[in-house]
Amino acid sequence: MKADTEKITALAEGVAQDELVELIDVEIATEGPRSVIRVFVDREGGATVRDCVSFSRKLSAILDVEDPVSGPYSLEVSTPGLNRRLSQPKHFAACTGRRVRVSLSVPVGGSRNFRGVLIGSDEEGIDLSRGGRTFRLPYRLMRKANLEVTQEELFGKGTRRR
Repeated sequence: MKADTEKITALAEGVAQDELVELIDVEIATEGPRSVIRVFVDREGGATVRDCVSFSRKLSAILDVEDPVSGPYSLEVSTPGLNRRLSQPKHFAACTGRRVRVSLSVPVGGSRNFRGVLIGSDEEGIDLSRGGRTFRLPYRLMRKANLEVTQEELFGKGTRRR
């Protein structure tokens, strides 16, 4: 089974513009005999279930006509969640000053796994502060990166969860 990732992403971008949501990411995976297209959308204030359903219906109809996937597939549309995946420079730029978790394909400064505060980003990579040191992590070495939401961000400063 082959899926035209660029075409699916372009079609999803068009639907995102029509639906007034931001296309965060498109993932295509093979699970058993079928492809799974996962689309993540968001909007200011957070996307709702209704946003995801409407987006899914429109994109599904377009995929049926355009047929960018050979063989059977499933379409899943959701929000990126609290610990959202970061995969594009614009994702990192939006998270400056927040905690992130990054896994690299090769070590930088003796480590492949980093947790720290994102202090800057550009088109080549990010600067991450960890333990009083700053590390330069190039995008080309990143296997996975996620926002790491803290308890304070969820519940407010000084609030204890029970």
